[in-house]
Amino acid sequence: MSVSSRSIPLKSAKKICVMTTNRSACHALHWLELLGCAVSAEPVPGGIVISGGEPDAEESFPAASCVIRLWDFQVGMAGNGVLASAVSGAAAVIGRPGEPGVALPVEMPEKWCAAYGVIIALAELWRGIAGAERKQLEYDVSASDVLRAFSLQNSGDEAERNRIWRRNGRVCVEHGGIFPMGFFACRDGYVALLGRSRRDWRHIRKAIGDPVWAQEDRFEDPFKIAKDSAEADALLEETLSAFDRDELLRRGLSEGAVIAPVYSTDEANERAIFREEFLINGAPAMPFVVESLGNGAGKEQRCKSATTNDAGPLAGLRCLELCWVWSGPMVGQILADLGAEVIKVETPKRFDLYRTRGLEAKRGQMDERTRIESSIYFHSLNRNKTGLSLDLKQGEGLAIAKSLVGISDLLIENFTVGTMERLGLSKEMLADANARLVQLSMSGPGRGSAVENLRSYGLVLSALGGAEALIEENGAFIGSPTFSISDPNAAVFGAMAAIAGVLSARETGKGLAVDLSQIEAAATISSAPARQSLTVDAIVKSSEGIFVAVSVPVAAAGAAAALRRSLDGTAFDSIVNYCTDVGGHAAVMHELDETDTAVEFTDCSAWIPSQHPYTGDEFLVGAPWRAEGQRAPAVKPAPLLGEGDDYVLRDLLSFGDGEIEALNASGVVGVPDFEQPGGRQRKKASS
Repeated sequence: MSVSSRSIPLKSAKKICVMTTNRSACHALHWLELLGCAVSAEPVPGGIVISGGEPDAEESFPAASCVIRLWDFQVGMAGNGVLASAVSGAAAVIGRPGEPGVALPVEMPEKWCAAYGVIIALAELWRGIAGAERKQLEYDVSASDVLRAFSLQNSGDEAERNRIWRRNGRVCVEHGGIFPMGFFACRDGYVALLGRSRRDWRHIRKAIGDPVWAQEDRFEDPFKIAKDSAEADALLEETLSAFDRDELLRRGLSEGAVIAPVYSTDEANERAIFREEFLINGAPAMPFVVESLGNGAGKEQRCKSATTNDAGPLAGLRCLELCWVWSGPMVGQILADLGAEVIKVETPKRFDLYRTRGLEAKRGQMDERTRIESSIYFHSLNRNKTGLSLDLKQGEGLAIAKSLVGISDLLIENFTVGTMERLGLSKEMLADANARLVQLSMSGPGRGSAVENLRSYGLVLSALGGAEALIEENGAFIGSPTFSISDPNAAVFGAMAAIAGVLSARETGKGLAVDLSQIEAAATISSAPARQSLTVDAIVKSSEGIFVAVSVPVAAAGAAAALRRSLDGTAFDSIVNYCTDVGGHAAVMHELDETDTAVEFTDCSAWIPSQHPYTGDEFLVGAPWRAEGQRAPAVKPAPLLGEGDDYVLRDLLSFGDGEIEALNASGVVGVPDFEQPGGRQRKKASS
């Protein structure tokens, strides 16, 4: 491997064989090839087989140690990603109210299904290298399960789901609670605007010239505007009509405003949004740049933790997670669900914002410590992790971080470019602390992008990467403002890179610095080649008002528009019978809150039980794969802030009582006592 590249080749990948019997399996082979992994053409005894799932197939691989079946639609069912979009609740949130939902395009569902298949295969390679004995293990991954997991993770509890998870055109229902959030027309196209705070709204106003209307008192509070935004939406688009996309991007960068044009992949490439060697002859590479570090003499790490699933394939891998919000913590979630020990590091004074997602309006209305421990969003994304409260801006905190680096395999962070250096955790310092360490950075634009300093949330990243431009309703741009492509998409590529990285470090003795661009990840998923379609797909509305996804052979329909015209307004039974008669498939489009009882999901629940110290018994969104027909369990609930301080300091780093007491007293570890005025008292790490 070169010093800097777009791939992570693995010798051990020869143990993997991909049987390209459906779209998902073909994409899995493509992802492995982009990684630089040469797989076997035939199943290898004791190896891993990735195969396209086919109903009633009798194919078996008795010599394989692991079989991973990928389903374009759902486990045991024939179909494709359009049907998966419809039944999973994903299509139900894309489009206009009252109209048929919009399926995710260009085989995105199958591509994500494939990515999870590769993640599992790489994890099983880790298990095999570790020498763990096991009988043949079978996994199933389906596009429907993946899309439903993404949707449920982003929709909150039942009340939140029923309120906001609905089609609402180019903007989110009530702008997600804070104005603005969605896509708005400008002079030459559309831009994504996101305000997640009063400060964000002030910056957006300044970037667009602080128009007179926005200075009125009634447009001052973005929380209030969001509740009834029709007038503000119209005034905002009127203002934006004076600007083109490029100018709005420049203004946003200048003012620190979250503004991003909806570009095609080619337009983004022309503006140096992507970094060097990303698009080769129009086709995207992996969305990360890899630099080899160390001298090959690094010490091998193996860990054992009571907080993880020792039966998981990544048992023995230790990861430090310096991440917040969604994309980075989701990488940690995937690793932890697969058995890795993930230590989530949070700064005592600035913890993960997802701790209060869905509870923002409850500030001052409930006990603050209870509030930061009660978000179902946080609980799902951070189950199976250990928590460490650590002030990295104090010298003792930085020293503790360096000591942890020395006994870890992997560090992941999703800060803005330059943050790690300012903290004293540069890639060179980390490599000095552990020559085998794999460092995964996941900033929005990626280091070296022309928009490296962009303040970015998920919607702007998928807009810049070209993914949103492909989402149309009847030929007109609509986008996916609520579904949120970017965060889970970046997470699956991040998990792929992370596991490939630790396998590479195991093979070579050298660490890696992997710099992932979430913008490039959006371009990779949307622009990676799709197979020539043999079907025509659409979502239509029956005469009874039922929305139905249909997929029929090209020879039977010709074009999607013609298929819609012929089936819209037809009786439901007639639509289903027509699809069956021509050798196609049909499935009812479900709203997300209907999916629990949908036939496509009744055989394996998407929920896993957990018990949290503050919220009690609850159900979390499970991993989208099935191992022997079961979801990965929640071995432990999401960590309380600072919950694992004592375990990390005493058990992993051998600190004594006096040292731990001093660290608590100085605020290096421990958490604020939220019940005390000013939050100056601190709760000690448990002993």
